[in-house]
Amino acid sequence: MRLAKRILKFILYSNIFLALCATALVWETYLLTNMPISLRLGVIVFFSTFFIYNVDSLLPYKFNQEGGHTPRAAWIQKNRLELIFLSLGSALSVLFLYWTAIFDLNFWFLLHLVVVAGLYSVAIVPEGDRYIPLRDIPLLKVFLIAYVWSAVTVQLPLMEAGRDLFAGENLLIFLRRFLFLFALTLVFDIRDLYKDKQSGTLTFPGKWGVLKTKQIALAALVLYVLLAPLSMSWAAAIGLGLAGVGAALVVWNAHQYRSQYYFLVLADGMMLVQFILVWLLSGAFTIPL
Repeated sequence: MRLAKRILKFILYSNIFLALCATALVWETYLLTNMPISLRLGVIVFFSTFFIYNVDSLLPYKFNQEGGHTPRAAWIQKNRLELIFLSLGSALSVLFLYWTAIFDLNFWFLLHLVVVAGLYSVAIVPEGDRYIPLRDIPLLKVFLIAYVWSAVTVQLPLMEAGRDLFAGENLLIFLRRFLFLFALTLVFDIRDLYKDKQSGTLTFPGKWGVLKTKQIALAALVLYVLLAPLSMSWAAAIGLGLAGVGAALVVWNAHQYRSQYYFLVLADGMMLVQFILVWLLSGAFTIPL
């Protein structure tokens, strides 16, 4: 039991599970567009997510934040050196897989994602006599996260396959993904309510309260479900709809005193659930390199 708990903590706290969820959403885009799945792009996204989130979690100021002394923060501090080496290995893996790929991804598109992700927690935006990171700009955090995740998991697969990013059906996939991720991101704003108040970061629950934030998230999910049948097979639409219902339950039952596993397993896990539902209801698929 103790070994199983240690393994679970490693998978969750090191962001392996989150990186797996990102990969699942990338592969889901291939399923929704009836394209063969690219194993290489999925692995690139996995290692990129692992690298970015671990670099962010290792920033020194995170450990000095009020409300930042959590079991996860303690675990990260204890395993800091291992995470640094794993992150460096992930970065090198991304570079190797990208430069040896036969597909072409727009450099400027990738660059703008790297800039947004890189500056998310770096104090660079002037505010009075100080500088703040992008995440601390009032109400911006959830939009940044939902956008970057949607761009990576929808537009990169379409770009890899040479599809038109601005075709109507592809824009619908992007919008649905954004609404789904936006709702889940608000759940983490609810979790971080106390910490964000202490750091002076204005978020949805900090401005309008937890109940109103849940209502906003549920409204996004309702729109997401309404858009599910458009330009989709009935099987894929059912999978997307069921994932929306599951996400709504997670949203409604969220509060800042929930166990960390509620957010790291259930909230993040809804992305993986969405992929599994679409996969199971859409039938078999092929995975080329």
